[in-house]
Amino acid sequence: MKFLAQWFFRATMLPVVQLLYRVRRTGVGFVPREGGVLLLSNHVSYLDSFIIYLTSPRPVRFVVLEHYVNKVKSIGWFLKLFGAIPIRPQHAKEAISRTVDALNEGDVVCLFPEGSLSRTGVLGELKKGFQLIARKADCPVVPVYMDGLWGSIFSFERGRYFRKRPNGCTCPLQVAFGRPIAGKEATPESVKQGIQEASIEAFSKRRSLDEPIEKALIRGLKRKRRQPFLVEYAKSGPRVWTRGYTLGLATAMARRWMNDSPDQSESERIGILLPPGPMTVTINYGLTLAGKIPVNLPFTIDQRETEAVARAIAPLGIRTVITSRAFMSHLTDFWHGDDGTFIDMKSVVTGSGPGIMLMERIRAFIEPTWLTSWRLDLKERKNDREAVGLVRRPGDDPVLLNANQLHRNALQVSSAHFVQQDEVVFSEQSLSSPGGLTIGCWSPAFSKGRVVSRSFSLQEDFDTMECAILDQGATIVVGTARFFSSIDQPLSISSLRYGIIFGRANQWNLEDKEETLDIPLARAWDLDGRVVSMSRTDPNIEERPHHAVQIGRLPKSVGRLLPGIAAKLEDGQMFLRFEPVGDPTRGPESSKVWVEGPREAEIDAEGFLILRNADLKAD
Repeated sequence: MKFLAQWFFRATMLPVVQLLYRVRRTGVGFVPREGGVLLLSNHVSYLDSFIIYLTSPRPVRFVVLEHYVNKVKSIGWFLKLFGAIPIRPQHAKEAISRTVDALNEGDVVCLFPEGSLSRTGVLGELKKGFQLIARKADCPVVPVYMDGLWGSIFSFERGRYFRKRPNGCTCPLQVAFGRPIAGKEATPESVKQGIQEASIEAFSKRRSLDEPIEKALIRGLKRKRRQPFLVEYAKSGPRVWTRGYTLGLATAMARRWMNDSPDQSESERIGILLPPGPMTVTINYGLTLAGKIPVNLPFTIDQRETEAVARAIAPLGIRTVITSRAFMSHLTDFWHGDDGTFIDMKSVVTGSGPGIMLMERIRAFIEPTWLTSWRLDLKERKNDREAVGLVRRPGDDPVLLNANQLHRNALQVSSAHFVQQDEVVFSEQSLSSPGGLTIGCWSPAFSKGRVVSRSFSLQEDFDTMECAILDQGATIVVGTARFFSSIDQPLSISSLRYGIIFGRANQWNLEDKEETLDIPLARAWDLDGRVVSMSRTDPNIEERPHHAVQIGRLPKSVGRLLPGIAAKLEDGQMFLRFEPVGDPTRGPESSKVWVEGPREAEIDAEGFLILRNADLKAD
């Protein structure tokens, strides 16, 4: 009778789950067809058990706290129906024995090794109980990662469970089963790495990554098109660019560069030498829509530094740089006698003429995404095409990202709780840095966020910054340690949740700076042109004492890895992997590349990355 009930549940619920969650799964062939198997998965929502049961190729039993089986009625009936193994923390030996017996009988058993729901959206500490179970049962351990549930009402996204409006009618979900680990080799470190590698595969299956980044940009800016998007505070007051207005300027610029390009060179790469702000962001969008490759350069007018920038980009074949007419007199020796062109930023944006600009602004509000994409001939754009370049500091080697890498990193930043979908970010980070490019340019375009800044001439003015944060209700301030060190007054503004620091930071100075600014500070880290790890404030629930305390940040750490990134240590050196390998069960592996990271690094039990300052970029 129980078998019929299980079959009926699977037959009726799987279509419903597929409709609501549009589930994609990969690596199913890694789950052995027979014998005991221990599944170890990340844990972010109250739906996790349902999803794993419905996506697993074999029936699954779950090891859960007795509290959830007997007292949480919303899932207790399901756990009882499918033979859940209830455990009590005070009786650990009994729990281990019952789980081992189930595995020895040939069942597939699922454990959530974190021991509780994640309230940060990323993988936390793995408890060691599974290690003893795997060794005693001597069965394969299959890491599992579920991506996408963090945005559901059943997760702690937006700081609460259940009591919130859904983000949409559907919640696309990706589930990846990883490569099996022998039971006697399963350790917290090897399993965490396995889950992280599965997260790369799951994240790469997101439907939003199927379409070209240009089409995703158009779709994102057409959403809430009347909503303020880029706000810059100048001496004359705030300049507000709505999402629709920004898209209109970008498409007008793209049409001009596609039909009558002011760039006379044959290179697809165009340098951008401008301070951060709405104009710089829009030029990045416009060049991308035109099929060009914006290469963001560190803004400087120092002659030695501009010469170092010129040497860095010489191998890229860049013969055109967009800058401001006001700075051109400082760049006379930039090309070292070679043929090269500077283009004034205003002529780039307005050069298409007032008629086309007005028409594109109207179309941005009334035209569907598919029509705009058709007019710009985006159908043939490839996800693996070169999309953007960065030169972080004068003299640094350029970093080039393809469209998929740029798109994926922009989504990773907002896929956990570090930067929310509707975040109002105050950022003056250069777009030549990964943090500035991702958080201050691309990530807000794909979500519902807003970016606030000061004009270049007012970037040392505290009153203007305070006014901008207060007026716009900014929730996060992003910058380098140098930026935060320049602020010597408190930012006691109720809307601010915390500040995010990229690059080097001394933990003791950080604590002193928190007292000065009167806001929490969380660290972040980037490598190889992408944001790798971030921190946030502690996400605890005071009114629910049975929830375990979770930590969102450590002053000595640069944070936890973003979803879809894996790390490993070999003799103290860190290696990182960003790229998926596909499903190896269907063919040979490809693109399995581990990128060299810092030479002296640690990853603690909670998953926090601890690096020496010498291994971090100084901005």
